Amino acid sequence: MTARPVIVLEALSVRNEPTGVAGSARELIMALAARERGFDFVVVAGDGTAFADLADLPDWSVRTAGAAGVGRREWARQVFVPAVCRRVDAALVHALQPVAPWAAPCPVVLTVHDLVWRTLPHVIAQPRRAWLRAAVPFSLARAHLLLANSRATASALATAFPRLATRVREVPFGTPGWALAGAGPAPPRAGRDFFLFVGTIEPRKNLPRLLDAYEILLARTAGEAPDLCLAGPPGWGLGPVMERLARPSLAERVRLTGWCEPEALRVLYGTALALVFPSLDEGFGLPVLEAMGSGLPVLTADRGATAEVAGGDALLVDPDDTIAIVDGMARLARDPALRARLAAAGRRRAAAWTWTRTADLTAAAYAEIAAPAAARK
Repeated sequence: MTARPVIVLEALSVRNEPTGVAGSARELIMALAARERGFDFVVVAGDGTAFADLADLPDWSVRTAGAAGVGRREWARQVFVPAVCRRVDAALVHALQPVAPWAAPCPVVLTVHDLVWRTLPHVIAQPRRAWLRAAVPFSLARAHLLLANSRATASALATAFPRLATRVREVPFGTPGWALAGAGPAPPRAGRDFFLFVGTIEPRKNLPRLLDAYEILLARTAGEAPDLCLAGPPGWGLGPVMERLARPSLAERVRLTGWCEPEALRVLYGTALALVFPSLDEGFGLPVLEAMGSGLPVLTADRGATAEVAGGDALLVDPDDTIAIVDGMARLARDPALRARLAAAGRRRAAAWTWTRTADLTAAAYAEIAAPAAARK
């Protein structure tokens, strides 16, 4: 009986309170595990508890590297993961974040989340910025296939690295299942309506400009505009955000929640007036689909992946234009018919972006490499 190809999934970034890259890695792995794929899988995780759901599946196993801290995680990526690949005679290793295990003894598949390190380097903190600018191009060149999480990312890859264009496969992300289930149970209405932002509090999210726009909106409406809630963990470069939040005009009107469990997010999506997400650059933009799946109207950037994901079913604004953001928020605040139209259209759009499709396209990419390799054994 011929042994099945073994796929090693490098998921060192997945641990408690996952966001962004880590959250998408877990979504993909659980979607791959939802049905038979013709492969055996080994997940290499920093925190094995994040994948306790896989314990009873016959074709899946989890190896824990215990990779706490940046240095330890990089050691695990470059030493522990290749050792696991050799031990299980892996057909390929899939790195689910921007840097590949360079010494892997098998072909490498790399998920590319964005090229922000190249297009907007100033929104990434040092020394991570320098590290990514040095390590990612090497990883891209090392990979046999590059799985781009959106058409925007695939196009950016092909433009920036034309020699790698034939290795790029477009594998869009999906709407999380908890969002497709709809908004969570709303508590009794109390206080003002509120706009909602969801994401890490960091420079690329354009929060200083969003707060400036919100302050202008408050002045325009003599304070009658909805409140603003910022839901997400603190990142780096918080100074400009905290300076604005200390202004008397904003101090009582803007709420910070920190990181939220999916159930808490469902409640926020279910009670907010609209999502405001004018990010400067996203590889995908999961909050857009989370909001749409929850029936919440969306304002987002008119470029790149957020415009691609939202299509014509959101209010698109120039993220570099403060007044455009003000005007968009004002329209959403005063026009219930617009909100209802966007909410209904958004639900339909979110349902079309599924992690099942993501997993199917990912498995097809594996087969390009793993099936021929298995035939040679």
